[in-house]
Amino acid sequence: MSTSAHRPLLVIEDGGLAALGSEPTRARAAASIGDPAVLQEVREALRDRISAELLDPVAPAATRNPEVLRVLRAEIGAQIERGYGPLRDLPTDERSLLRLFQDALGWGPAQPYLDDERVQEVKIVGDVIMVQEEGGDFVIAPERFPDPRQALDRALLLAARLNVPLDRSHPQDTLPLAHGTRMHITIPPCTPEDTALICIRRGRRHAWRLDDVLRRDACSPAVGELLRLLVRARCSFLIAGETGSGKTALLEAIVNSWPGEPHVITIEDNTLEINVRHQAWTRELVQTAVERGAFGRAAREVLRQTPSLVAPGETRAEEAGAILAVAVSGHAVVTTIHARSAARAAQRFADCAAMPGAYMYEGRRASALEDLCDNFHVIIHLEKTAGRRYISEVALLDGADTDGERLRPRLVELARAEVGDDGLTWRVAARVAGQTLVWDGPERTPAALRRRLELLRLEAPAPATATGREAVETSVARADTATGAGEIDRALAILERAWRDRRDDRLVAAAQRAIQTDLSLAQRLAGQARDAEAAVRSALAARDWPEARAAYSALIASLPRFAAHTPPGGWATLEALISAGEERDRLAGERIAQARVALNRSRPRDAADLLAPLDPGQLSPAVGLDLLHARRAALLALQASGEVGAAALAPVEAAISALEQRRHP
Repeated sequence: MSTSAHRPLLVIEDGGLAALGSEPTRARAAASIGDPAVLQEVREALRDRISAELLDPVAPAATRNPEVLRVLRAEIGAQIERGYGPLRDLPTDERSLLRLFQDALGWGPAQPYLDDERVQEVKIVGDVIMVQEEGGDFVIAPERFPDPRQALDRALLLAARLNVPLDRSHPQDTLPLAHGTRMHITIPPCTPEDTALICIRRGRRHAWRLDDVLRRDACSPAVGELLRLLVRARCSFLIAGETGSGKTALLEAIVNSWPGEPHVITIEDNTLEINVRHQAWTRELVQTAVERGAFGRAAREVLRQTPSLVAPGETRAEEAGAILAVAVSGHAVVTTIHARSAARAAQRFADCAAMPGAYMYEGRRASALEDLCDNFHVIIHLEKTAGRRYISEVALLDGADTDGERLRPRLVELARAEVGDDGLTWRVAARVAGQTLVWDGPERTPAALRRRLELLRLEAPAPATATGREAVETSVARADTATGAGEIDRALAILERAWRDRRDDRLVAAAQRAIQTDLSLAQRLAGQARDAEAAVRSALAARDWPEARAAYSALIASLPRFAAHTPPGGWATLEALISAGEERDRLAGERIAQARVALNRSRPRDAADLLAPLDPGQLSPAVGLDLLHARRAALLALQASGEVGAAALAPVEAAISALEQRRHP
């Protein structure tokens, strides 16, 4: 039997063959790790066999690292079996292989910080690494790049892979990374030669709601109740603050707390920061650096798409005119703007709406301000102090007044943060009573908002409940009392009702306390949870993300089962694997659609390049098959033009046949 018929050395365990070698072998292995030929071989192996999403700077390490280890150990095993190759003497322990990944294709000394979920932002200034942990200021890391050119080369490679032009004629841009992360790159001539300024701000892995904002003490429960009422009334919001104050996070939380089943349209400038939970979500990405006015054009097109809610990620310039036109047409709008106060936010938005080239409002600042004050309802201002992000001001818009010759917004203060000896407190001018505002003093609800609240009262009334945090605390206290009295079923019923409204770790802990008092119940529930875990893992192994999501959702719907058993790494690890698979399918779907557009425009080479980084083995069978069919179409077109030969089609045809047989045995 030939050596190709079996591959006994391809699977190498942690530390495996390298650990059995002699001292000279281990010495050669250590010396090989920094060898340029070794790094190039590692780079090619990983680039060809790992999906592009996992090579993003902030791809989840829990998902990426096992794939890196699998690919490198397989390649080392193959080279050992062949008896030649630059990787055959390498150690195979996890630490050494992950270091190879960092040096070859990762972000070198910055990679550990990019993998650390506690790190909010990483800056690379030449060869210097600056790190900001959540709740802190930037500090300079002790590690540095050996050569500033290394960071620049990585930035250029990533930009090329994402089809973002980055060169001397276009030296600055934002890359549309997955995982909600924003990466802005500046290269020469805006920076010194052979250096780059790279700013990587970590995104949110999960779509936030207002509960997530409150959980981080961004405001008091009373302010949270006011915001919930304004969201239920489907108000239009303008969110202001400085860079890094949490504007986009609050925008996302408001969007995901929107009532009913809305059709949401988000518009982002070459970023993927906003995550939406609603099923009917249209994400529009534009590149204003490439096409001037693209953001405003996308906003104007919204007028023909009849969405329930429009969320332009950030208002910066003349696109404000088109965004304001959307609000005037009666659509709910949530957007952000840089400003130092609520009043200044309104003025600056009007300034932007009247800029040259603005839609409808060019040169008509007073009209823009007047329409803003009539059609937006709420301005929220955020601040950042010592790393803490919080809501500093909530104001209601109530038309505009003339101050001499200048029009000014009329603001009704609803809430304001105050700094005292006891830290931050919030003063509120009104409280929520059912579906209306009750003011401390004379009635001050603006007419437009009052009308919305009146319409809200015509809808099915919402039950009067405590705030989310208070409801959880009350439920836990009642459940603990029932547990102490031996009423385990009653305790779990109390906790399950609260769990349906809010996924909170305190409810899980209380359920665990109740379950542990009944050994037979604990064993039965743990068995059910293990069966659910096995179903999720089986679906993951089959890359059936919908089935995995359904199994996980069925599990998490039952608090007792969820609390009775914790798999290695926690349930969140499994959920992250499902999300990663779903995200790979989504991104692949976008690439496949782009490739088909390129094919329809007789650009098969562009189509092939778009599809080349995608690995069908990392996708669900349906999407993988769709990818292979698109790749075959691109290769057929290239074959017809003489660019490739018939041999190029053989691997794709074989892969299609194998995948179809697995799907329909």
